[in-house]
Amino acid sequence: MNARQPRILVLSDMPVEARQIVSLLADDFPQVSCSTDENHFAADFDAQHPEVLLLAFRRIEHAERHALVLYRHSRRARSERHHSIVLCDKDNLRQAFELCRKECFDDYVLYWPLVYDSSRLHMSILLAARMLALGRERAAASEMLAHARVLGSLGEMLDAGLGAGKEHIDALGDSLQAARAAGDALATGLEFASEFASEFASEFELDLGGVPSGLAPAAAAADSLAPSTSAAPPAQVEPAPPPPPQPPSAGAAAVSVPPAALLARLRAHVGEASERAIPLTEWVDGLRREVSPQLDAARKLRGLAAQRPACVLVVDDDRFQCKLLERLLADFDCRLQFAHSGAEAFAALARERPELILMDVQLPDADGVAITRQLKANPALAGIPVIMITGHSERNILQASLAAGAVDFVVKPFERERMHAKLAKFLHGRGRG
Repeated sequence: MNARQPRILVLSDMPVEARQIVSLLADDFPQVSCSTDENHFAADFDAQHPEVLLLAFRRIEHAERHALVLYRHSRRARSERHHSIVLCDKDNLRQAFELCRKECFDDYVLYWPLVYDSSRLHMSILLAARMLALGRERAAASEMLAHARVLGSLGEMLDAGLGAGKEHIDALGDSLQAARAAGDALATGLEFASEFASEFASEFELDLGGVPSGLAPAAAAADSLAPSTSAAPPAQVEPAPPPPPQPPSAGAAAVSVPPAALLARLRAHVGEASERAIPLTEWVDGLRREVSPQLDAARKLRGLAAQRPACVLVVDDDRFQCKLLERLLADFDCRLQFAHSGAEAFAALARERPELILMDVQLPDADGVAITRQLKANPALAGIPVIMITGHSERNILQASLAAGAVDFVVKPFERERMHAKLAKFLHGRGRG
């Protein structure tokens, strides 16, 4: 974008004067337009997305009010950088100065009566274009550093997660190896028991044909070895009728499987699980090697970001509380910016993206909860964490703040240690005190 030809939008409740301003600027600034319907101010701003906003109203109080309404209803006004210039007359010079000092507007120009200083207006616009060009570079750097901090944190989480996953997989492999060893030991023991039972039966000429190998019950052996107590000769003993056939049960079916087959299945399953764990381990190791350059870059970026103090925007109309916060955070590695109203907060966000916002619940021109809700609805600003400042601890206020998108809250009066802990939580431990 050519810094000498910025897009300009004139907001005014005086149609004739607005068109006069457009005609005055058209020769030097071809991209200038006006909006004179207060119901369409936000829509016209979003459509034109100007870099320089001129506010030309009958009364300077109207300019202040419409600027606040614009910030509330225009997504671009809250997220896109622009330079606001309020036009005033001789009677409102002091008031215009105070509003600029409070950062409600960026500049003021004595314009009425009779186009008092048109050359001063041209110069103010040119200076605004140059400042915007410089601000875009600073904003890009601030945005990059903010992303670098987040990327560094994500990189550390990924590295830690991969390391923990590798440990779990190694533990699983060790457990499978232990299971395989236990299965081998069990199989060896049962094979030894089966051989011993076979030799025992052969030695004493016992019949173990109906008993599975290796599981000869002691009762069968005892019956075979017990002497006969019948006095009658064998020929006179009536044979017992055969027992009626019984349907096979699940337990019988299970017992009918030889132990050797069961052990073979167990060993096969354990061996298969062990073989599956090996490629998983290799995959984790390969993934860590693949992402290692990216993780190193993330750590370096975070190191560079840590060299620049994080920006914290404090939105609070109580100047005493702002001074108190400034003293409490003097030993904390951050740079404080202050806004004392909703309009000033939106203007500050248009100039620079902070890493954290401390938002008072009650502001003179807006509700802190509503402002937070508007910030979270804007994709360009939604990622900035917001901590609410309140002098009350009512449950409904806290719930409304969290529902609006706030990540935490602090209750006045402030405590140094608690405030440091809150900020360190969202600024990745940048505290020094």
